[in-house]
Amino acid sequence: MNYISAEEHELLSFFEVEPERASHDIPWPYNDFSYRVSLGAYDIAFGIYPAYKDLSLTIHHNDTEFYSFVATSVKDVRYLQDPRIETLEILISDRESIWLRLRPTVLVTQKFSGEA
Repeated sequence: MNYISAEEHELLSFFEVEPERASHDIPWPYNDFSYRVSLGAYDIAFGIYPAYKDLSLTIHHNDTEFYSFVATSVKDVRYLQDPRIETLEILISDRESIWLRLRPTVLVTQKFSGEA
């Protein structure tokens, strides 16, 4: 597979909004998608180009940016779901990941393993 593991319907479930598409004529995964979500005092913007594994994530709290991440050619983006919580894992490399949760509260967790 040359694109991310997360499927279009999984990102729809995670963000609970329809994305803006760079082009209405180009299908998943070859298009560029932008998801924008407001959750209370948080505004989340997530952009992804699944075929190239390029993405951006920006989170504002009360109109102040406090988290921003931009990457090209990440290793993968995975959608994980247990009975109560949905999570996106941005796999930067075999040793580093960012975990994004939107509900019940917004949470970003970054994990790094120093061992090869």
